[in-house]
Amino acid sequence: MTTSSRTISLIGMPGAGKSTIGVVLAKLSGLRFVDTDLEIQHRAGRTLQQIIDSKGYRTLRQLEENALLQLDLSAAVIATGGSVVYSEPAMKKLKLAGPTVFLEVVIESLIKRVS
Repeated sequence: MTTSSRTISLIGMPGAGKSTIGVVLAKLSGLRFVDTDLEIQHRAGRTLQQIIDSKGYRTLRQLEENALLQLDLSAAVIATGGSVVYSEPAMKKLKLAGPTVFLEVVIESLIKRVS
């Protein structure tokens, strides 16, 4: 992997396995692991569900965008939140950092994993 592509970003629906695969990929590649959902929760002092329940999903999307734009993405495997694709600035930053991989999972598996 070249210096300019030492970051791998994982995108996909909630329940697609971004965090699970991200941890394994980080271990195998020697890169650090960053989970943007955990970063949002840490910054907000609340769970993602609590943010959605009290402020709505649009607020969560804005928090996700802000967190991603402020994070150092160098030399890392990034597990993004499921709605990161709605943010053009966040997606641009991810694509500039290195390869972006979409994890595709059949809907039946997503329903089982998220419920």
